[in-house]
Amino acid sequence: MFQLSQTLKTVLTKKVRVGRGNGSHRGKNAGKGNKGQTKRGHVRIGFEGGQKTLIRRTPKLRGFKAIVSKNKAQLTTSLINQYFADGEQISITTLIEKKLIEDPISSVRIIKNVELTKKVTFDNSDSIYLTKGVKSLIA
Repeated sequence: MFQLSQTLKTVLTKKVRVGRGNGSHRGKNAGKGNKGQTKRGHVRIGFEGGQKTLIRRTPKLRGFKAIVSKNKAQLTTSLINQYFADGEQISITTLIEKKLIEDPISSVRIIKNVELTKKVTFDNSDSIYLTKGVKSLIA
């Protein structure tokens, strides 16, 4: 049988009654401040009187800057092991011939993820960048 002592305890906070006199702590202006638009109705966030002042305060963006440069590529040492033979020289042209990169790419960065099993040489031009890990594998 269900008894009153077996009921779950519920803690209910009383609803705050707003605008019921100055003695209730929420009287007169009912917690809305003083006179004005925000007291009388709803104003959307960011609205500043219709003058677009927020936009005018932000500096103008000059031109366009891409977050990721489209003329750079990254390759890993596992791809070099897979596509190149011993004694081959790696340059931008050989990477394009083996279809590891596409034509408009101007610079390639080579990253270490596995040990190099092939003895390859890299082009000394500024277009191929080697990370510290790859440099330690070659030396």
